[in-house]
Amino acid sequence: MAPAAEPAASFTNQYSAVWPGLGHNSGVESEIAPPAGDVATGSAGSRDELRPVGARPRGPRGPWWLVTVLAVAVALVVGGSVQRVLDQRNAARTLYRTQVLTTVSRFLTEADSQFGRPHAQRSAVAFGDLADSISADEGVNGAGTLQVSLGAGSAAPADQIAFSATVASPYASTTFAMWDIHANGGATQNQGACVLWSSLLGAGRATTALNLGGGAGLQPCSPSWWAPGPVTPKQPRLGLAGIPRSPR
Repeated sequence: MAPAAEPAASFTNQYSAVWPGLGHNSGVESEIAPPAGDVATGSAGSRDELRPVGARPRGPRGPWWLVTVLAVAVALVVGGSVQRVLDQRNAARTLYRTQVLTTVSRFLTEADSQFGRPHAQRSAVAFGDLADSISADEGVNGAGTLQVSLGAGSAAPADQIAFSATVASPYASTTFAMWDIHANGGATQNQGACVLWSSLLGAGRATTALNLGGGAGLQPCSPSWWAPGPVTPKQPRLGLAGIPRSPR
């Protein structure tokens, strides 16, 4: 009975010749397993990093902290420059307010002083000298760029003294009119001033109030103050003093 096992061995050897490796574990593994190094990309020996689907490649990390510091520095410089400009403009506005109000006040004081003299001794020249003295006053002039000039006006009428003047500086230029009325033998007095023109209000005759800041300003001159008629305690007669209604 022993010789009957030989045909099986012969069958295996027969088909091993046709399909080499059949019946050997190493042959089967070599047919199934992919070649070494071909796991991810299919090219032998590739060592590319495996990435999730849709992932973006990482770029070089920049010095983000440097960008932040520069942005903060720029913001500080720009903010400081803007604040400095605002401070300078506010200082110029305050100085100009002082210059205009001081000029108006001194003109009114001079007019009141002129009324203390006999009518024949009143002088328009005194107002020109006053304008020059204000321009030379270091306490008012500031940086030495203020120019106060006398305009038209008259001290001739018995009951009224009225003049115009211009206060000019790098900040602005303003022409105002002032009057001082002593009626009824001096028993009734009316003093005041109004704005004729200002670069702060635009071109042409002033039709709105001039705001000088700090709650101070000048109202526009009323057209009725150029109407013909005698001087009254209620309103000046600027036309009688020769002051033009539209100086510019």
